[in-house]
Amino acid sequence: MADLLVMLNDMTGRAAKLKVVFYGGLARRDNWAALPPCAKAAYVVFGPRRLSSRLCRDNGGLVSAVGNKLSGFRPPRKNSKSALSNRFRMEVKGMKDERIERAAIVLVIDDDPFIRLLVRDCLEKTGLAVYEAVDAASGLAAIGMHTPDIVLLDVVMPGISGFEACRQARQLPSMQFCPIVMLTSLEDTDSVTQAYEAGATDFISKPINWQLLQHRVRFILKASESFRSIQKSDLQLANAQRISSVGSWEWNINADTVSWSNEMYRICGVRPGTYGKNYQTFLALVHPADRLQVEAAVRDALDQGPPYDLEHRLLLADGTERHVHGKGDVVFDLAGKAISMNGMLQDITQRMLDQQRIHYLANYDALTSLPNRNLLEDRMLQAITQAKRNSDGITVLCLNLDGFKFVNDSYGHAVGNSLLKKVAVRLKEAVRESDTVACLGGDEFALIYPGLVNNSDVMRSVHRVLGLFAEPFIVDLRAIHVTASIGVCLYPDDGENVGVLSKNADVAMHEAKESGRNCYKFYAQEMGRRIDQYVEMENALRVALDQNQFEVYYQPKVNLRSGKYCGVEALIRWNHPQNGMIQPGTFISLAEKSGMICPIGEWVMRTACAQAKEWCEMGFDDISVAVNLSAYQFSHENVANLVSRILSDTGLGAHYLELELTESMLISDSDNMLMALREIKAIGVTLTLDDFGTGYSSLAYLKRFPFDVIKIDRSFVRNITTDANDASLTKTIVLMAKSLKMKTVAEGVETQGQLGFLSSIKCDVVQGFYLSKPINAAALTELLRKQKGHPVVPRESVPERTILLLDDEPHVLSALKRAFRNEGYQILQTTSAIEAFELLAMHRVQVIISDQRMPIMSGTTFLSKVKELHPETIRIILSGYTELNSVIDAINHGAVYRFFTKPWDDQNLRDQIREAFEHQWLLHGRPHEHLLQM
Repeated sequence: MADLLVMLNDMTGRAAKLKVVFYGGLARRDNWAALPPCAKAAYVVFGPRRLSSRLCRDNGGLVSAVGNKLSGFRPPRKNSKSALSNRFRMEVKGMKDERIERAAIVLVIDDDPFIRLLVRDCLEKTGLAVYEAVDAASGLAAIGMHTPDIVLLDVVMPGISGFEACRQARQLPSMQFCPIVMLTSLEDTDSVTQAYEAGATDFISKPINWQLLQHRVRFILKASESFRSIQKSDLQLANAQRISSVGSWEWNINADTVSWSNEMYRICGVRPGTYGKNYQTFLALVHPADRLQVEAAVRDALDQGPPYDLEHRLLLADGTERHVHGKGDVVFDLAGKAISMNGMLQDITQRMLDQQRIHYLANYDALTSLPNRNLLEDRMLQAITQAKRNSDGITVLCLNLDGFKFVNDSYGHAVGNSLLKKVAVRLKEAVRESDTVACLGGDEFALIYPGLVNNSDVMRSVHRVLGLFAEPFIVDLRAIHVTASIGVCLYPDDGENVGVLSKNADVAMHEAKESGRNCYKFYAQEMGRRIDQYVEMENALRVALDQNQFEVYYQPKVNLRSGKYCGVEALIRWNHPQNGMIQPGTFISLAEKSGMICPIGEWVMRTACAQAKEWCEMGFDDISVAVNLSAYQFSHENVANLVSRILSDTGLGAHYLELELTESMLISDSDNMLMALREIKAIGVTLTLDDFGTGYSSLAYLKRFPFDVIKIDRSFVRNITTDANDASLTKTIVLMAKSLKMKTVAEGVETQGQLGFLSSIKCDVVQGFYLSKPINAAALTELLRKQKGHPVVPRESVPERTILLLDDEPHVLSALKRAFRNEGYQILQTTSAIEAFELLAMHRVQVIISDQRMPIMSGTTFLSKVKELHPETIRIILSGYTELNSVIDAINHGAVYRFFTKPWDDQNLRDQIREAFEHQWLLHGRPHEHLLQM
């Protein structure tokens, strides 16, 4: 027993519900008392029925089964600890997830001990736990102790009668729904009526038919359990309605009676039972402004029109408005007459408030409550529309506070925020109701004056705004002086759309800032801003080079034959201290115009070569680095000497360096360019013709200049899977390069489909965001470490028979797939023509089955494009569409091989597809034969 208790304590902590099995002498009272208090354990006793029954009485019904068998288990012949321990482990293992139910409890209240004994013996045979009480008082006390599932109550007892005991029991919370069965020899009508009035569930006449008693008790217990289940479901429904703020209602149209759920009453703001229950009483609660709309919606639903589905308002008795969403379904009889209507009403007041709040946050500045930039643009667009209609003008002011940063730094952000609020108030007070004052964020404001075109009126308004800042702002008892710089532009002279007007007003405001502040400037086309920006940017470039603000990022390249990294392209980035990371497109052209491209280009080449040398020393000796050169460098310095010097300084082998030149660089002074490139080539550096096909492409250049690599521009790669011209040009470039013993690199690869197509046409190297975006040296080093010895792009295993299924209806795709499930095909499927092009680029597909009626393009249009892109495919159209002219035309032009109608015969379809594969192999050979030629 001690071993069993240790095991029980250990398992009880880990299992949610346990069954503990006793047998024979182990079920003694002292062993039972030693059990741990585990409320979730059910104890099962094997042994003499008399002993088991006693334990059941003494231990609150936790003993749930008795006898020599349980679930087909025979107790061990020998009462050995090991046998019992093994059985216990088996029981615990099997019971961890089993639902353990205690025996139902029956309370017998009768002053006749013989009756109690007979009732106990009768009911315990059915597995029920029976408790006894000798009179009404002890019976009421026993109810509190045992919480019975059913009470058998004698009518005639000394002291309190059974009728009175029944009434008192019904007052107890636990007895409101517990069945009470009266045991009585009184069969007159008055006694029966009195029993039911006292709260009895049923009665059984004495002398008792014991078999009938068993069946009656079992039936009542089942009915009670069903009633409790319904109660639980009703409670769950009520809780769900309360949580979701959804009330339900039912309208009996013939009787004009309406029943509401409790949540319906709450939503309508009335107490249950205190309000009339017909259609008109609900209609009276609808907001008067929405009442006609509700009546019309109900009327339409009753006339078999649209279902009742409407958002409207309720006006509660206290004057509160509540937004609700009502839905209802009408039930019609066989004659089509509406007989009832069931529906729901959801309280959406909070949702409406949230939507209003979201709209406010999206259109108003949270601090100043002024319109923000989003609403300003909308107001400006409205003003422009009105001005066009009336041949009128608009004045736009852009205003920025002078010295606001000083206020924030000196007094803190709380004072700064208070100042902005007071500025907003003054600005609003200085304009007309038709004007708009907006806060653009921070200390920047904008004002729109529709219809303000007269010069004197414009000047007067601008001076009025400047004058608002003459007086100090009082914030937390402090007098704070700030001024404003104002930019002014006029519609239509300075711009005819929102974007231009906003930009020009901002430009004029910055001009005012630079002119000394506390003033205004009208926008002028020639403000010298471009010159200032040019000088400012040139100076910034010099500072950036001196202060090491430039960084080199590297975009890796992948060799499609090996699938491994084979090189990188060096790309410059400007890490500006104020403006963050600046892309080269912003400053390279300026660097070329200013001549800064030479020192910047030298820095990039030196940095990239030093990094490549470091990678070589780390064991990445198959990584070359490509650097872009500009025409300015060739015309202003000896590039060959520069390259030799940098290679010597960094110790990098020449074959690791690749220089990229654009086609446009070859046009001017081609003789000197040819000489320079020959000198560079003699060093051992690889030369690449960049952006081939986008400039003045000439085959003569490929023959004349010593290029090793052709780089295919991203403009061809972008639509390579869907545009037959781009695909054909790219394929031609690759074939031409191979005939000239040159390699090809494709840039701008962004999808797996593009990668698959380039691999299929034998392009040598690819780069693009699909493989990796440009990253810094540390990140690329980590990338190389992770991929060392492993292919980045694994080689594709080519199935011999591949079908592509295209249909915008998923169930059709499923039916087609089932038809071919035992044919051994690789099946690709999609509902989108765009995705189908990607799949065709990624996989070697032999047969295509396409639906004719597709949303973006028809099946014949799709297959016609496929014919141009993938002429080796067998293309089949599938349609239930009766108009066949376009299909027949596509067949005549060779875009379609076969045509099948819906629904199809599976066996016939399978036979035709087998024939299609044989036809494809006859024309183009089997896929594995194609691979052997690679």
